Amino acid sequence: MSDADISIWQVDAFTSKPFGGNPAAICMLPEYPSDEWMQKLAGEMNLSETAFLVPTADRSAFRLRWFTPNVEVDLCGHATLASAHVLWEQELVEKDTEVHFQTRSGELVCSRSDRGITLDFPASDYSPFDDGKASSALKSAVGINEATVYQTRFDLMVVVESRGAVMELQPNFQALKDVRVRGVIVTAQDDRDGIDFVSRFFAPQSGIDEDPVT
Repeated sequence: MSDADISIWQVDAFTSKPFGGNPAAICMLPEYPSDEWMQKLAGEMNLSETAFLVPTADRSAFRLRWFTPNVEVDLCGHATLASAHVLWEQELVEKDTEVHFQTRSGELVCSRSDRGITLDFPASDYSPFDDGKASSALKSAVGINEATVYQTRFDLMVVVESRGAVMELQPNFQALKDVRVRGVIVTAQDDRDGIDFVSRFFAPQSGIDEDPVT
């Protein structure tokens, strides 16, 4: 693969200001190279996710894979949003056309309106996390005493009592690396007007101590 075949963009998702939000790298390729090559590029970009796009015979459909600096992941919201943005802004897809992504989590659809970009993602079931010893170790690693823990397809979700408890967390990232999931969400209801909840996402086991925005 020659350098002329490769285009890379960096997009800040979830923000209206430069240098804010959650950055993702978007790499357009004619076909997928080796996993090793993509992992090395993601490591060099050193963002929470690098998305790799490959066109299909359908001009509005693309294959999509996501890599952190350390591993490939099955699903990523902000890098999918950023990928759709690049396709529309670079006029690779008509701006009034839905974009369909073929991924390890099935087909994902993005549409565009005056209000912004809408992502149609699969819902993730959750259940109580009942492993007492592991739950205690998790709470200790996050730095909290009282919380309710749930397990989703990819992550553990820790629900605490207040926004302040979420914002004041100082996790032990080395200890969190021993938690065998993609990442750990810590969240609480928020009583401010127009805001339903606040959350933080930690994934040192995937090469991301804390995701800027999730």
